[in-house]
Amino acid sequence: MEQLTCAGCGDLLVEGDRFCGNCGTPAPAAQRPAPWPGTATGPSEGDTRQTRVASERADPPGPFFSHASSRPSGQLSNATRYLCAAAYLNLYFAKLVIWELIAMRRAVVPSIDFDLGPIIRHCLNARRIKLVRDIVLTAVVLLGFVISPLGTIMLLISAFLFGYLPSAWRRLRLFGRIMSLLVLVAAISIFYVLFFLNALVGLVSVIGVSALGGGSAAATATALFGFGFVIWYFFLLAVTAAVQFGYIRVRDRTLSERLRPGAEQIRFARSSDLVEARIAEVEAAQWGNVTLYAKENPFIGTGGRKGRVWSIAIQLHRARPARAVGPAGPDSSARQASRGYVPIDPVELHQVIRERLLRLKDPGLPPNERVFALTVDDHVVGEGRRRWDSPSIDLARRMPYSQASQEAIEALIRHPQAGLRYYQRVSVTDKSPPVMSGEREVIGAVDQGIAVSAFVHLAVEGRMFYLEFVQMVLPPIQRRYQVIDQMSSVWARGFLAQVTWGAVRSLLRDLIRAPAEIFGTLRLMRRERREYQALTASYSDQFSVDFGARTSVRELGSEKSLGTHIQELDAAKYTRIVERLLTETVLDFLAAKGVDTSAFERSASTIVNGNVISAGSISGGQFGGQGSIFNPAPEASQAQSAAG
Repeated sequence: MEQLTCAGCGDLLVEGDRFCGNCGTPAPAAQRPAPWPGTATGPSEGDTRQTRVASERADPPGPFFSHASSRPSGQLSNATRYLCAAAYLNLYFAKLVIWELIAMRRAVVPSIDFDLGPIIRHCLNARRIKLVRDIVLTAVVLLGFVISPLGTIMLLISAFLFGYLPSAWRRLRLFGRIMSLLVLVAAISIFYVLFFLNALVGLVSVIGVSALGGGSAAATATALFGFGFVIWYFFLLAVTAAVQFGYIRVRDRTLSERLRPGAEQIRFARSSDLVEARIAEVEAAQWGNVTLYAKENPFIGTGGRKGRVWSIAIQLHRARPARAVGPAGPDSSARQASRGYVPIDPVELHQVIRERLLRLKDPGLPPNERVFALTVDDHVVGEGRRRWDSPSIDLARRMPYSQASQEAIEALIRHPQAGLRYYQRVSVTDKSPPVMSGEREVIGAVDQGIAVSAFVHLAVEGRMFYLEFVQMVLPPIQRRYQVIDQMSSVWARGFLAQVTWGAVRSLLRDLIRAPAEIFGTLRLMRRERREYQALTASYSDQFSVDFGARTSVRELGSEKSLGTHIQELDAAKYTRIVERLLTETVLDFLAAKGVDTSAFERSASTIVNGNVISAGSISGGQFGGQGSIFNPAPEASQAQSAAG
């Protein structure tokens, strides 16, 4: 619709006004307001676009929600490589990823600088090779019980004493430790008594056989029994060690060769059709712009804790004319007059903010001045519990949609009270290209491993303008997963020693756990197969289902806090840059539209130049030390969001 202005005093009028509330002049014919400087003119802005969009389309309107499209995979980023390594180094990580992303059909959180496809496939591969190892170890032990029960029992006692018990000791309480000591003493006693008794029987029998010049068949059998126990004990130990060596070699070869820096995605054995279909869905959904969340964090996937959080609210009053201020001070009549309401379009403002932020990586800037790893994306969030007939749910696939159309996004921006809320997400991953001096490289590219995300929300309600800013920080991947960068390559001299030591260190522990691990893995796989059936059955049994994402793979593999002070300072730097650019862009936009920006200027000045930001935590704690922007001083943390 066109904006009405008074022909007498120039004040802005609301649709339906017949007379100006300021001077009483009859309302004139409608005229279009001046566009934002630098944007195209025409009837495509504001509500005019909404009224004309249906008539301008030759084709029928498309759906508001759909499934996102997958992207071609290429070279693995550092975050992707480390999270793939986590599948082998932390089997609980692999189980949780498979359960949440494959067995469940929940929403998928956005992927910032990493790809979920390779991570899921490495998790499946890690579980597969471990299950094969456990089956072989268990089969060897069962065969040992058939051939030499005593030797096999002694091997299991050794595995319990020297493999399992030391690792479980730190988890036991006082009573458990006392009982373990008693069991330990008894087991050691039985072990050595039986071992040396059988060895002694075998030795005596051999001496007797030799003294008798061959001896009887009974004496010969007794000698073989005594030494057979000892021989079988060491034979079983050698066989299980060989199995463990093969498993460690396959695992370490994957970590050091297939996940080396610069590696690309590899192909694994194809899984079942249902699993492959779900992997394809996840690979596409991670690039969508809709996130349904199950817990309290609507920004899941971008960090577990909030940094700087602030908001500004002002009235959309028309700015006073410049003639109202003279040498003698403001004109009292102008000060008392009604200033009118200036409607603005938040969709247009979001577009202006996007264009201004993208200039930070403008190719026209010198390479040393660009923010290379910056992205500006749409981010629609909502609670995960949805009715089956919700337009955001795909009934055919029994899963939520991950992509909102541009038309739906614009409608959500203009209706901030809806069940889905729109944010503009600005993400900066702390990477830098090589430093060059002419054609010579001073220092190579660096990846600090953190990702800073800022969420911008705009709302126009009750003739008020509201601006909200939320900062989230993803810490670097855990250091124990980054060990793959220090592992020996397959062809290096140290690779064989690395594999051998790994097999020796973990053999006895994994041997005693193998049967229980087989049972647990098969039971979990059965539960995964039944999960989809339960979701399908809930369509007729339940009115609504929680499709919200509960876990972020990136957050699951991250450190609890920022690793170094440099990373904390870099997070603060990019936050300050985005804040300054955001507030200045909004200020210029409002001023160009004729809005009185005095209240906004005061609030923005307090936010940008002062440390009065209310900082909180979604999952407990803040980043940094006292006085930093992640953990402000007590007096600063008590301040409320600035409002005009």
